[in-house]
Amino acid sequence: MKIRSILACSALACGAVVTVTSAPLVGAAIPIPSSTVVAQQADLNLVGEGEGTLSIGSRPSQTVTFATVTSRPNQQVEVSLRLADGNLQRWEGQLISRSSDEAQIQLTSAGAADATGTLTVRYQNNTLISLSGNGSLDGQPLSILFTIADDSVSRPPAASATTLAQQGQGVFGLQGRPNQTISFASVTVQPDDSAEMTIRLADGNNIAFAGQQTRKTAEDIVLNLTSSGNADAQGPANIRYGPNNSILSISANGTLDGQPFFIQFSGQQSTAQPPVASPATTTVICTGQMQNGWQYRAEATNQRFTQIRWERSGVEPTVSTLRFYSNNAQGQPVYRGSFRAATELALVDLSSGNPRQGSQISIGVEEWGWSRGNCR
Repeated sequence: MKIRSILACSALACGAVVTVTSAPLVGAAIPIPSSTVVAQQADLNLVGEGEGTLSIGSRPSQTVTFATVTSRPNQQVEVSLRLADGNLQRWEGQLISRSSDEAQIQLTSAGAADATGTLTVRYQNNTLISLSGNGSLDGQPLSILFTIADDSVSRPPAASATTLAQQGQGVFGLQGRPNQTISFASVTVQPDDSAEMTIRLADGNNIAFAGQQTRKTAEDIVLNLTSSGNADAQGPANIRYGPNNSILSISANGTLDGQPFFIQFSGQQSTAQPPVASPATTTVICTGQMQNGWQYRAEATNQRFTQIRWERSGVEPTVSTLRFYSNNAQGQPVYRGSFRAATELALVDLSSGNPRQGSQISIGVEEWGWSRGNCR
């Protein structure tokens, strides 16, 4: 099924203050471009795994283990850093100069925070060799120094397979058959980018897909599925991963021997060795209902929305994973996702980045319209 984009929302949906006058009201636009177009426009797509140090103000220095740099023809740049504790840092900037092996980036923001400074990126082909620079983040001094494990790309470290695995809950759907519950998932990517994704159903049976890795960033892997056993398979699979080779979510859709299928999986942390929760961790739940009867439950952790759980009587529940996109003209964070990997959706945090009891969100789904949700 073709993914369709939400191009605009009404001023009320986006939380804008509206004054009634004789002139017609114009809807406030939510900038949600097609992800396919963005991928086609990518100019730089650098990936590096190594070690570095990130220092911000008086906070303890943090270790950086993985970095990506992506630029586009409009000179906008996104820098992602995965820290040793599994957390991510995302920075936005402007490409101010570039040669065959080096680029200069002017920082502009980091999520909802202001950022300034200049980063220097050294690279060869698509391999990020080093990332360094200084600046400020919301007025706090900022410095970063990161290099790959071997600065000589002619003598790279020995490659090894990447294996991710996680227990959790999800749904596998194949046209003409009842939906089945997924209890476990694993993904293995070989050094040559060949990949295998396996899901375990509640009845104990496994379904394995073969494919090719087409992208890897500090937070997700994208596979192009090609087969499942002796059956032909076609379609993309997006795997979000976390610390300790865990799987946060899998979203896939396509055809299996010509029959449409979908996979929605959300990983859960192991209860055998639960992580120590930070005292500052807070979770806010926002609920509401779309006009077509789908009820939703959006979750925000540490003021950042991560997923929406959908439920409707007589239909298997599903989970949409969210990714921060940008702030709209009113300074409200906008998140993107999809419903069953087929229909694009957006969530607008009407609290301007501070979700709490009594605040609201606005959720829009293509062809469903918009709905206000209340947080608690």
